[in-house]
Amino acid sequence: MNNLKIKNQNGRSMIEMLGVLAIVGVLSVGGIAGYSKAMQKYRINKTIEQITLIAGNIRAFWGPQKNYIGVECMSGANGTCNASGCMGASGVDANGNPTYDNNGCPIVKKAKIFPDEMITVTDGKIMSITNPFGGRVSLYAADKAKDGDRQAFYIDYTIGDNEEACIELLTQDWSNANVSIVGSSDNMVFLDVPPLSVDEAITICEDEPTNKSLYFYFDADPSSEYWKETLEDCSVEKGGC
Repeated sequence: MNNLKIKNQNGRSMIEMLGVLAIVGVLSVGGIAGYSKAMQKYRINKTIEQITLIAGNIRAFWGPQKNYIGVECMSGANGTCNASGCMGASGVDANGNPTYDNNGCPIVKKAKIFPDEMITVTDGKIMSITNPFGGRVSLYAADKAKDGDRQAFYIDYTIGDNEEACIELLTQDWSNANVSIVGSSDNMVFLDVPPLSVDEAITICEDEPTNKSLYFYFDADPSSEYWKETLEDCSVEKGGC
């Protein structure tokens, strides 16, 4: 009688293959979620670092002056500027309001206010100023204690439709960066002394349009009558401030 030899089968069953694919899928989803969370944290930390550095540079350069009128530097959507560069303040008009030229924020560029990683320079002009969220960054003079004194300034950061980042940035303890007031926009402006409570931040960030902008004020005096009134108006009617 011939001996029957049974050969071992080395293949995998369909169930085993589906199990492997399921495990790979779970690991992939977990990896993507972990990466997204890590990138979000990186962008928030980078924003805090940049805002602190920019404010320090502005103070160092404009410290000897009595106001921050020359600090104005505006970028458009997504940080891009017009063909002549970002708008920069070149002086003041008869009413004391800043006037602008198209020379690419010459003072801001010369003072090296922004880290190199934030700007794109072409032909000596700043052509874009972007933050870690890919949004614009602009600088403005502000009032310290009375309307028109321009002895304070603020940094405008656009973070897009990122509610989580909005909440975390508004609830930060900005004392190390000496942020005196925080605000948000577009059609609505709400100002308060940081850090805001989580409930306040959630309300503001949920109400904000998809292209969220956050304002960080420096050297403003929230105890002055000017700011007390402004903050009170904002708390009563957000659109009124």
